[in-house]
Amino acid sequence: MIPLPSFETERLLLRPLKRSDAKAIYEYSWRDDVGPRAGWAPHQSIKDTKRFIEYALSKPARKQPGVYAVILKAEKRLIGTMEIHSFFEGFKAEIGMVCHPAYQNRGYMHEASKAAMVYAFEFLNLRRLGYSHYPDNKPSERLREKLGFTYEGTLRNFHKRYDGQIVDFVTSSFTDDDYLKHYDSVFEPFKKTLTVK
Repeated sequence: MIPLPSFETERLLLRPLKRSDAKAIYEYSWRDDVGPRAGWAPHQSIKDTKRFIEYALSKPARKQPGVYAVILKAEKRLIGTMEIHSFFEGFKAEIGMVCHPAYQNRGYMHEASKAAMVYAFEFLNLRRLGYSHYPDNKPSERLREKLGFTYEGTLRNFHKRYDGQIVDFVTSSFTDDDYLKHYDSVFEPFKKTLTVK
């Protein structure tokens, strides 16, 4: 069974997604500046959001970690989601996240991503954590750089989006060796503010 603990950081709570999160997720998932950046179509109605949640809840049965809701503790508000996906046990996975545009550029996804990296390397025992995004997704590019992922290249004509468009994909990685290298300076201090439930 894949562990799905909740994580509490200084400002955030990361907990497994719930069906009751549909309304909060729909508040941003209908927007044209959210889904397309991550490769999925804007939700046309809350029914689309509910289908996404059912898909997310089915992941553990398919031996994949679940999707985490990212909750801003001060407002008790869901501001996005965080996921370790494309998981191969004891080997590798990808990190992915979505943030409500109203809460971007405040360091929330950086904080949530570090908690997800602790989860990836200390709970899932990964050797490699990948991070991919479209070349024009500048917020993801800045976050990737801030987290210290190593840029590995741009895969040309690599991904077919929901709208049929063929696009390039920027790929990077963070390995277990990277995690150990940065543990004392980055992750050990961060873990002093991290609670696992």
